[in-house]
Amino acid sequence: MNRTSPLPERHRTRIVVSSGPQGLKLEIQPLARTRRGRLRLAAVAILLLGSALFGAARLAQAWEAGFKKGDFGDFPLPLLAALTVAVGLFAPLAVVGLAALAFAEETVEISPDAVTISTTAFERTRVRRIPLAELECWRETLLPLPPWWTWAVERLAARWRGRLEPLAGAAGPKEKREIARILARATGKPLIGDFGKRRA
Repeated sequence: MNRTSPLPERHRTRIVVSSGPQGLKLEIQPLARTRRGRLRLAAVAILLLGSALFGAARLAQAWEAGFKKGDFGDFPLPLLAALTVAVGLFAPLAVVGLAALAFAEETVEISPDAVTISTTAFERTRVRRIPLAELECWRETLLPLPPWWTWAVERLAARWRGRLEPLAGAAGPKEKREIARILARATGKPLIGDFGKRRA
């Protein structure tokens, strides 16, 4: 199988495109595999943990002051309770999401008759097979699509049978755009935005 790398140089250590008699194969390797990815993950983790600790400390002070005075007039009790739940619930979820983002990997294989998407996260692999004849287009969308651990604002999906099948959840915005263009060229299906505007 011949290997090619149409992505910009800075992405080549993470995204590998190969072609051969069976078709095209696009691999998105884990973010933690590259030095740059590890540095980015470490910076985000430090920021996330620092924010969570700072928020938890301030909330603890507010609770203590309220109980001492027997009055939560300075900080309304419903708001304080809501913020406490938010920090207690969403901080751990963000850590789980970061872990998934760090180690997730994905493969998109395009054969003459189908597109096969394999996503591995938390040691589980999910495989989706889309008949090429039923693939309508590739779609860049702001709709909230799974996987939920991805922090990307704009998602990439394959549209078929009137529904969207997300892919490249662990890829960054520029990587996603390049992946979408490669897939559009390989399948002959257009890349469409949310309002029907053709992008490739």
